[in-house]
Amino acid sequence: MSFRKRFFRSRFFTAVNRDSFYIVLFLCLVLLAATAVWVTRDNIRYFSQNQLPIEENPIQEEYPFEEAEPLENSPAVSIEDGQEWQDAETEQPQADDIAARQPEKETAEVPKQEATAVSSQAQSSGTAAERMRAPLLGKIIMDYGKDNLVYSKTLEQWTTHHGIDISASIGTPVKAVMSGTVTEVTNHPTLGIMITIDHGNGLVTRYANLQNGNMVKEGQKVEQGKIISGVGNTAEFEIGDVPHLHFEVLKNGEHQDPKLYLPNM
Repeated sequence: MSFRKRFFRSRFFTAVNRDSFYIVLFLCLVLLAATAVWVTRDNIRYFSQNQLPIEENPIQEEYPFEEAEPLENSPAVSIEDGQEWQDAETEQPQADDIAARQPEKETAEVPKQEATAVSSQAQSSGTAAERMRAPLLGKIIMDYGKDNLVYSKTLEQWTTHHGIDISASIGTPVKAVMSGTVTEVTNHPTLGIMITIDHGNGLVTRYANLQNGNMVKEGQKVEQGKIISGVGNTAEFEIGDVPHLHFEVLKNGEHQDPKLYLPNM
């Protein structure tokens, strides 16, 4: 074989060996791309056939609340006690027993009057609880402490607390617990943006550490469940706590434990 033929033959095989590497590489890339497309289409078909329903935002649902127990079931006044008093009044005592029974009757009248007063208070609080709904759903992270001190993480000390703090993410809608009239929208020096609503009969609620005060105005009437603002982080007094709503209840100007008025708290 001539030198010229050997030279061209050698160059031919060299070119083939070099190009075959790129051909094999190209075929591998095509195979990987085809596999990726096949897997993607298979996953899309699987999820489209097994798609789960999306749950609605629980905040937008109506808040459940439980009706208070009837007054007849209150432990303050029992049917048996009433029956004993009725029997005592209708019973005709003997003349010899009148003097002995008189002191016992006078002594028993005192706890009966106290029980009636406690029953009346329970009925008043129960009526408000039946009509009031939670301003939002969340966990109480700081309890009411008018008479008992509670620990403040921000102040790093024990202090009084005239409301309850309900944890929630910033921007969570805050709703009016009852129908009423907005009496104040202010930026409190320690509790941040605060909205006060008068519900009548001496009952007032306050919502603090709010995101803004632009959704309602003073003198505006609001219905139960109306969104009045969102959870913020404006309370300097509680800036060290997680985002939350500061909620207060007042009756005739006196702070009350909000848990007595809110259902399921």
